[in-house]
Amino acid sequence: MASFCHVPFFFIFVFLLASFYPARARAGQPDVDGLIALSREKNLSEDRYWHILMHYRKTLFGFRSQVDDPRYFLAPDGKTNPRAELESSITALFQPDDGAAASYVCRFYGRYMWLRETLAIPADAFADRMCPEIDRIDPVTATLVFPSSYLNNPASMFGHTLLAINTEYENRRLAYAVNYAARVDTTSDLAFAFNGLFGLFQGYYSVDPYYKKIQEYGDINQRDIWEYPLNLTPDEIRRLIRHVKEFDKGVYTDYFFFDENCSYNLLFLMEAARPSVDLVSRFDGPAVLPLDTVREIGRAGLIADAVFRPSKATRIRHAMETLDPVSVESALDVINGRMAPAEVGTALPSLAADRQAGVLDLAAEQLQYLLVKKDIDRETYQERFLQTLKARSKLGIMNGTDDEEIPPPPRPDTGHDSGRISLAGGESGGDVFGEVRYRPAFTDVLDMDHFQNQGAQIEFIDARLRYFAASGRLKLQQMDIIDIISIPGRDDFFKPLSWKVDTGFHRKPMADGDESLYYRLNGGTGLAAELPVSGITYAMVTAEADVSGAMEKNYAMGPGATCGLIKTITPEVKMHLYGEIKGFALGDTHTEQALAFSNNLKVSKNNHLAVELKWSHVRQWAGIEASGVWHVFF
Repeated sequence: MASFCHVPFFFIFVFLLASFYPARARAGQPDVDGLIALSREKNLSEDRYWHILMHYRKTLFGFRSQVDDPRYFLAPDGKTNPRAELESSITALFQPDDGAAASYVCRFYGRYMWLRETLAIPADAFADRMCPEIDRIDPVTATLVFPSSYLNNPASMFGHTLLAINTEYENRRLAYAVNYAARVDTTSDLAFAFNGLFGLFQGYYSVDPYYKKIQEYGDINQRDIWEYPLNLTPDEIRRLIRHVKEFDKGVYTDYFFFDENCSYNLLFLMEAARPSVDLVSRFDGPAVLPLDTVREIGRAGLIADAVFRPSKATRIRHAMETLDPVSVESALDVINGRMAPAEVGTALPSLAADRQAGVLDLAAEQLQYLLVKKDIDRETYQERFLQTLKARSKLGIMNGTDDEEIPPPPRPDTGHDSGRISLAGGESGGDVFGEVRYRPAFTDVLDMDHFQNQGAQIEFIDARLRYFAASGRLKLQQMDIIDIISIPGRDDFFKPLSWKVDTGFHRKPMADGDESLYYRLNGGTGLAAELPVSGITYAMVTAEADVSGAMEKNYAMGPGATCGLIKTITPEVKMHLYGEIKGFALGDTHTEQALAFSNNLKVSKNNHLAVELKWSHVRQWAGIEASGVWHVFF
């Protein structure tokens, strides 16, 4: 009987003890009101790191975060009110109820850890409020990754940047890739362009295995990759990881092609890692080019080195260059199933074993490329690839093509700057003129810094203001809104189409003989080959639509054709010769012919000289224009 009475008393005692225990444990912990008071005393809402974490930018009326997902904010007006967001964060993260606080800690781990440190919260206070899934990531080094552009893919025009977080694995392919990109939900090119220009896509941070990015950019999209090891410390990389994890659960920002893009949003992560660097504020202009962010990160002293990772296409082209034509043809026979891999030695008896190995290596590389491009079915691939490996192994030669054997092109960040202003002088139709040109971005077919091995051009807002000495007239001569040319050479392994598109304002003689401004849209497609003597030689069919009040019926439409060659004479000299003909059969009917030559002489990194000659025949009027140009990049 006595024991029966003592048992409930014991449980009541334990219950009371347990009830008081948390209160005693919390007694040493600062309360929310005290922490908020301390944050005000320290003026933390104006702290630069708080603004970095919240992606706040200064505006005319205060601050505004560039994160657009309301789930990123704990205060109703947190997007524009740093202080309200800070105090709401303190209230949620350091509330007395452990269970209620737990749902916020891992979700906002970057700001939580920063507040703990900045508010000097003792280590034993809130000791159980940690996030093991983030803490177990043990970063060693970080790398800035720049997949270069491949102009036959318009989405890659300006390149891209992402981060690779390396852990204890020595193989860099096993790193984590931190990426920011738009989620594209349309297959329409027009909708793609419109949504990108006006911020109608949502952009997301993501973390994926780095080898998947290498496969995506290097193997499938033919984009060489430059890796820039960063000198961030492991503690700095942990801060970066904590911050990027705050964007889990699909937190988005509005994505804009030209400014709030992949490279711009990556800068916030760099500042979160090392807040002493100021990167985001360097880009207040209308456009943020990935290559410019690489340069700015380099100027901030974060880049330690550069490593070239050739794409699958570059590896294949290098392998082709090391073999004679007969060997390359044999590799094609193996790839296309016309020759069994085991017969390579019989077909090429005079070829040394290491050269036979080169033939089989080339075949294996190309078969892998065809598979990822889905240009070969998996069953055929497996049969030919396994037979190739089997024949290769019997040669007993271990050495294959190594990335280090492939000569790297010049580092893209060492090329000329993106903006350009030019001074030109010349004669047109017997009238002497002077001209000022301005182009904010990026490069043209005569450039030698960014696209060494193909004819490529990406120009935005290339404007030319011309003054004629005899008449004293000053007029807008030309303004291309966008002008893109892609002329990759075709060979036995790669057969891309060449294409071009440009739109903007130009001048030409109208029916009354006066030159007038008109708006044009011109596009075309064709083929090109890289020949030993003439360089990249191309031909395209084109179509053009012109609009002007000076034209009969106010418009003209018709087909055309253009052909030319682009030749790199020396590393400092490049030339372009082309001819074109257009026949406008609708609206204002007329014809145009032109033959033009231009060259580029690289005097220094940011100073180039050019000579331009053009004969043109429009309607019944013919004329010659000659000019000299000094390009200054900035």
